[in-house]
Amino acid sequence: MDSQTWPKNAWYVAAFSHEVQGKLLARKFLGKSVVMYRRTDDSVVALEDRCAHRLLPLSFGFVENDNVTCGYHGMTFDASGKCVRIPGQDKIPASACVRSFPLVEKDRLVWIWMGDASQADPALIPDMGRLDHPEWIPAQGYHHLKADYRLLNDNLLDLSHVAFVHGRTIGNAAVANSPITVSQNCNVVSVHRDVIGALAPPFFEYLGKFTKPIHRWHTVNYHPPSICMIEVGCKPLDGEDGVGKIEGVVFHMATPETETTTHYFWAFIRHFRQQDPALTEYIRQAITATHGEDKVVLELQQTALTETERDNPAVVAIAVDAGPIRGRRLLEQMIGAERQQKETALGA
Repeated sequence: MDSQTWPKNAWYVAAFSHEVQGKLLARKFLGKSVVMYRRTDDSVVALEDRCAHRLLPLSFGFVENDNVTCGYHGMTFDASGKCVRIPGQDKIPASACVRSFPLVEKDRLVWIWMGDASQADPALIPDMGRLDHPEWIPAQGYHHLKADYRLLNDNLLDLSHVAFVHGRTIGNAAVANSPITVSQNCNVVSVHRDVIGALAPPFFEYLGKFTKPIHRWHTVNYHPPSICMIEVGCKPLDGEDGVGKIEGVVFHMATPETETTTHYFWAFIRHFRQQDPALTEYIRQAITATHGEDKVVLELQQTALTETERDNPAVVAIAVDAGPIRGRRLLEQMIGAERQQKETALGA
């Protein structure tokens, strides 16, 4: 449809691996209800969350012998979505089936493909291998946002906001006053910023024990439609090269639930002080608080957009919008190409 805000033929994060176990896990992606579970061979399954009989969500049922049994009349569906048992009758109608969705488990994440299953190439999943590398220690979490996933992408491609939204954690005024460089390599938009000669904000002060001005940097790499990987680092301004330097990567995974709600998965990984579980917990709490601040801003923004939708107010663009504008353009091209492909197929 013309108002489509997401591509369907793309991989989206559906869950952290540890979330999908032998019990049913229900979530909505791209406006469709899905139920997931893990089989005894450790493979993961995703089915449309509705019984083919009376449309009761299958998540109201249970897993038995690697199949899903509906909690209403006991119809059982296998991992492909085919009905394999109907209590009280031997003949099973061919139409007694539900849709299954391609899933790939990789890098401690479960990825789902909501579009044409024949195009679900695992090679299209962004490389996030450091999430599952023993030398990189992760802290991770999840937020449910009452906001369009594109607003989160915009927010991440413009990190000047950290000076004002995250002053108690990762930001200070020096960030907003430092220039950015925007570039694009194929289907990845990158925004880089160096902050030189300022004191470390609270989060990085704690991580690196910095007491003097530092050189701080971050590079946002946006992989449309919904993945942002941010390389971050700090080092003493007056120290030897490499001495006292800390580096990390923040993975932001924004999966649309509906047009105005988002599953926000995130992970912060580091390769310093690996044997420090207290630091891992500090990072988890600090990033949870930081993204909680983003949640407030994005949800207020969504409310304002919804209220003024009919008025279609003009939005002023400023210099720091270069990254978000480039990201939106790339996303719209992706959606448009998918729409064109569909129209061509219908006309064939």
